[in-house]
Amino acid sequence: MAKTMGAVALADFRERRRRPAYLVVLLGTLALGLLAAPLGDADFQIFQMGDYRGLYTSGYVGVVTALGGAVWLALAGFSITRGSVPKDERTGVGQILAATPISRISYLLGKFFSNLLVLGSMLLALALTAVGMQLLKGESYRIDVVRLLIPFVLITLPLLALVAACAVLFDTVPGLRGGAGALVWFAVWLGGIMMAQSAGGYDLLSMGRISDSMRTAIEASGASDEAAEAVRFGVGLTAADKELVTFDWAGLGPGDLGGGLLANTVLLLAGAVLLAAVAALWFRRFDPATPSGGAAALLAGTGAAGTGSAADTGGTASGPGEFGDQQAGRGASFELDPARMTPVRHGGSFASVAIGELRVLLQGIRLWWWAGLAAIAVVSALIDRENVVVPMLALAMLWPVLIWSRMGNHADAGNIDDLLAACPGAKRRLFAGLLAGIVLAVVAAAVPLLRLTLAGDMTAVAAGFGGVLLVPALALLCGVLSRGPRLFQALYPLLWYAMFNGIPELDFLGSTPSTGPSPALVMAVAIALALLGLAGDAVRRARR
Repeated sequence: MAKTMGAVALADFRERRRRPAYLVVLLGTLALGLLAAPLGDADFQIFQMGDYRGLYTSGYVGVVTALGGAVWLALAGFSITRGSVPKDERTGVGQILAATPISRISYLLGKFFSNLLVLGSMLLALALTAVGMQLLKGESYRIDVVRLLIPFVLITLPLLALVAACAVLFDTVPGLRGGAGALVWFAVWLGGIMMAQSAGGYDLLSMGRISDSMRTAIEASGASDEAAEAVRFGVGLTAADKELVTFDWAGLGPGDLGGGLLANTVLLLAGAVLLAAVAALWFRRFDPATPSGGAAALLAGTGAAGTGSAADTGGTASGPGEFGDQQAGRGASFELDPARMTPVRHGGSFASVAIGELRVLLQGIRLWWWAGLAAIAVVSALIDRENVVVPMLALAMLWPVLIWSRMGNHADAGNIDDLLAACPGAKRRLFAGLLAGIVLAVVAAAVPLLRLTLAGDMTAVAAGFGGVLLVPALALLCGVLSRGPRLFQALYPLLWYAMFNGIPELDFLGSTPSTGPSPALVMAVAIALALLGLAGDAVRRARR
């Protein structure tokens, strides 16, 4: 059994590490390491301590980098690890495995260890980055390997094991395999991070032990007991607007393994293995007579191809956020029904192409989704002016996230990209798809922007339009780079969460107009992202 699980895990890991999404998330992880100990005079903080920060020793850099990695990889890492089981089903590998003696438990545990290898490889890269950043920062050249690695091994790795197990669970539970799973996990991730930092919640990140130890070090640096007790700790990227007081903190050492830290590590690891095994209750070894649950996605539909059911195609019906996993779905096929085909119109205008792309983008959306968008519009029209941007405009710009995640990659569903490769106008179709995403953003944000216009707040209106351009452009770039929806589903909620929490540098909707980026800068970034997406698609097609 162990040999079988190892073979499944290793083969799956080797395939995943070649995907573009893996590289993008890995680069994001390395960028996180740069922010943990920023170079120069930048005062970014991943671990907030009021007016204080620790000297960049191995213990301090290890803790702040490990905590930042836990927050980042719990969301972005989940997006690239889930989908492995549906991939085997779509490509036919699952049917081959079903004819072998491998058990359901062995297969799912193999997928779990594969997920853990993916996340663990990124965590290892983050730990190596932490060593380099400590040396580059130059506040301490003594490398204490034990104190640097303890938070990675005992705090972040067990949490990532739980994430890896949840990815397996979401791949098997009906209704969580597609885009719905992405939104559910975002809610779980957000609730877990908030609970880990609250006084009465489960100390998932060992924040209590770390903050108590740091308060002791702050007192030892000369601060009064009252000043040390008043310090509040939190995890998240912020920029300090004043010079911070430094203190020397040794970090977590072998003497800190008691008091629940080691027990919490064992509990999370055991719970992760158990959770991956429990997924066998919903897993039916790719039996075509058993519903897979893929059709219960948040936004149902047949995808960009619109070519029938799973039974017709030999795969699973997939909704937005599911059919776009191009690295997994290139083996999918489709049948053409001549009675349902639209005759080709030569010399069509760009407007007709844009309308067609908008129809494709909106295909299969359920009535309740439109009802939710209408509810956001009604509330936006009735609330006080002060609440229009946050939360209503922000919610309006989050609601279509699964639809935007189709952009830049939906043509690959069902091998349609191979069919369209013989047709001219690839750039025109992609640009029309971008325009369709912008139209959707305008519709979603129409009522909040109208309220701001009637109030005469043209600065807020300009900032809102900057966001309307930025989000579809980001979706297009993510879709082109990863050839799937999950990269955007991972990155955009993080960007939205940072904006919602008032981080000025990432405020793309202008919720803090006095400190955030100007609307002109946001629009310029949107244009740059769109051009990168168009250029990336051109390069990909040139290499075909």
